[in-house]
Amino acid sequence: MEKRLLLAFVLSALIFAVWSMLFPPPAPVGAPAASPPTTPEASPTPGESGGEPVDQGTVSAEAGLETSQAIGGTTEQVVTLANRVMEVELSNRGAAVTSLRLLGFTDDQGAVLDLVQSVPAPSRALPLQLVTADGPDDRLYRIEQPAAGQVELVWSDGAGSAVRKSVALGEGYGLEVEMSLAGALSGAALSAGTGLRDLGPEERDSRLAVWGDGIVLADGEIEKVKRAKIKAPVIRQPGVVAYAGLEDAYFVSLLRPRTRIEEIRIEPIEFTETSEGEEPKLSRALRVAIVPESAAFSVELLAAPKQYDLLQGLGGGVERTLDFGIFGFISVFFLRALWWIYGLVGNYGTAIILLTVGIRIVLFPLMHTSTVSMRKMAKVQPKVKEIQAKYKKKKNDPQARAKMSQETMALYKEEGVNPMAGCLPVLVQLPILWALYQLFLHAIELRHAPFVLWIDDLSAKDPYYVTPILMTATMWLQQKLAPQAGDPQQQRIMRMLPLVFGIMFLQFPSGLVLYWLTNNVISIIQQEITLVLVGERKYGRGGGRRKAS
Repeated sequence: MEKRLLLAFVLSALIFAVWSMLFPPPAPVGAPAASPPTTPEASPTPGESGGEPVDQGTVSAEAGLETSQAIGGTTEQVVTLANRVMEVELSNRGAAVTSLRLLGFTDDQGAVLDLVQSVPAPSRALPLQLVTADGPDDRLYRIEQPAAGQVELVWSDGAGSAVRKSVALGEGYGLEVEMSLAGALSGAALSAGTGLRDLGPEERDSRLAVWGDGIVLADGEIEKVKRAKIKAPVIRQPGVVAYAGLEDAYFVSLLRPRTRIEEIRIEPIEFTETSEGEEPKLSRALRVAIVPESAAFSVELLAAPKQYDLLQGLGGGVERTLDFGIFGFISVFFLRALWWIYGLVGNYGTAIILLTVGIRIVLFPLMHTSTVSMRKMAKVQPKVKEIQAKYKKKKNDPQARAKMSQETMALYKEEGVNPMAGCLPVLVQLPILWALYQLFLHAIELRHAPFVLWIDDLSAKDPYYVTPILMTATMWLQQKLAPQAGDPQQQRIMRMLPLVFGIMFLQFPSGLVLYWLTNNVISIIQQEITLVLVGERKYGRGGGRRKAS
């Protein structure tokens, strides 16, 4: 009985892992290596208490606009706004953001991370670029800089159509944008961008990677649009929009409107991607844009890392972009523990090992109880099989089955055995295992965080597969050293699990594999301690292991 429940638990964990890998939940990549995450000062955000936009009233579309004479640029120019956490480049062609560099993060080549993906024109629409029925706006604007950290971009055709964009960068990760449109441009959409950052080959090919998916929080409901699954444009006409934009596992780029939105558009864009030394291939990105209800409106462009404390501080529903799943509160507890340990040791790989040791120490009484109970069950199995053999020929008789159950339970009572005592402690650990699995998949702290020697990124797979092989070996050894119970068929299934897990973990982040490897090693040690305590294992003076007589 207990072996079957244990097998069910292990298979359930395996199914959960595979399902999460292939089908991430709908409600729901480097980190600075110097210190645990802090919450940068951010610009004021709309609806911090409930995610609703601030009503700023109705503003005339012509407010601050000159429509009677032509205004624009003569040559393409780029202006840079910067603070302590980000550097933004705006081009006067389309009055759009051409670069969003997060200064505390790097890409796979070691350069400062840029959240603007390299999608070729004319398919792409850059952040803050207008999108009309004719496509993305490519007009040349006149640049004005009325104050430090602020730029205004102005265009007019002199025939009634005009645009003014005022862009200001505060101390955080947000750009405050005020816009006024007139004439034929009044119904244009404002782009949140096309795609989100360029990935390295390894991360791009990973089945675990969430790369440039659309995300919308409207009317209190969060919706995620998968880049790989969308076939046709998605149009939403919600009531209250908290944000709309793009996300991946570790970063977001969102438009957070302060005035009402008429429509949200998410469109798939296909393009040919060329990389040095590789064959050109067809790729896909999402283009996300919002259509304001008024020709004069304001919005924040937020380009930020998914650091837990940072997102919590921003509020307005942005914290919901980082989702650790159903047991998220446990994941957050372990994340804070990981920060604390990292503050002591300065290495996230070591912090994972120490966190795992701490968890296993706390859980040891449960595991001890489970092992002892399972050994008691194993000892009475011969008597249980005798009872089953006694009623084998009457297995289709309900009365005989009921009597067999009564005799089995009487045997358990006589021997002082609880059939569920061996499994309940194991099942109690399922939320903990799942919470850790989600944490190591989504924690930005592990991105580009080195451990030792060949492992220089705990968010990426082990390049030489050393840790997955060791994990498989320790899992096999743990089964080998454990007292065998159950019928031969169950034992054969259990012997296959290390190989199944090993193959699956080849592509998992090395931080997650490191946790599982450490967990296996400690489980073996605790298992041996338990068997010694119950008198089933003895160690001689020379350190040799032998069964108790």
